Amino acid sequence: MMLPGSRSTVYLLVLSASLSACGKIRENKPDETAKTRAEAKRHKDACASSAAYDRMKRVIFDQAREQSSHRKNLDTLEAFSFVRMEAPVVEGLDPALDLTRCKGKIVLDLPPGSEQAFGGERRLFADIAYTAQGAADYSGLVYAMTGVAPIVSKLAAFSLSDATYRPLPAVDTQVPKTELSGSGDLSMEPPRQLPPSTVASARTEARVTDVAPASPPPSKGVSEEARAVADQPRDNTSANSDGEATVRRFYNALGTGSGDVASVQVVPQKRSSRAYSADAISRFYGRLPEPLRLTSLSRLPGGAYRVTYRYAAPGVRCNGTAIVRLTSGGARPLIKSINAANGC
Repeated sequence: MMLPGSRSTVYLLVLSASLSACGKIRENKPDETAKTRAEAKRHKDACASSAAYDRMKRVIFDQAREQSSHRKNLDTLEAFSFVRMEAPVVEGLDPALDLTRCKGKIVLDLPPGSEQAFGGERRLFADIAYTAQGAADYSGLVYAMTGVAPIVSKLAAFSLSDATYRPLPAVDTQVPKTELSGSGDLSMEPPRQLPPSTVASARTEARVTDVAPASPPPSKGVSEEARAVADQPRDNTSANSDGEATVRRFYNALGTGSGDVASVQVVPQKRSSRAYSADAISRFYGRLPEPLRLTSLSRLPGGAYRVTYRYAAPGVRCNGTAIVRLTSGGARPLIKSINAANGC
């Protein structure tokens, strides 16, 4: 026999146990939490990431090319320009359309030398709203922007020759081919060729396996560390070893687009030049379709080295040969000139 009120008590106890169980079930579903975090990151990356900025830059330049009669010059300008966003914000989502709505200030950083076509400005910017939507063919996100018309119109009017603003490779002037071939008084040791398997390895690999630096180069973006490496004297190794280390460190830095590391391998008076400054090296070598790869290195008399290398730049494929001359004396050898056979 159930006492009065006992049925209500049993009901409350059962309900309490059920709610407690539900709470435990929710706590034991980390997959849902991970999925939520992954979705939030996906939408955030759609608004603000290097991949997003690259796609947005392509949209801007495609629109400019449609209005311009200087499309080839715009191709070069695009290759050496960078897009970034200031204060990007996710404004809304449409899961049914797989669409992310964003807003922010878009900034287009232009290469040195191009500012004369933009009233002395090195940056173009605009407050924009934009959407990122998954492509129907699953090839990635498709971007649509409003408010970017002022930038597009300025780019469409751009008509400078690419020689005016195109970053230069890190070389000096050309030298006679006889000197580069090793004839005359510049006899050389046989070049140490890297094996074909190394040369044909993944293009994004930064280091040359058979021409490794004496010590790992500093990571990109640590110019103070790079300068410290440059200014410290080497230990008791031979001058030849120090010279080779400098040359290898320089070309490995070109291969990774680390302008700060490469520039401090050069004599101080050239570090602010258009070809050897940290900014110029990073801009030219940092986003090559095929990064620079050192393929051989040989020592010449008089503290010089012969190097061969390869890379692909927008509109250019280089199989280069150069003579690298270094200083003597001082804490360590530095590069005083690089004379290329074909200007690349």
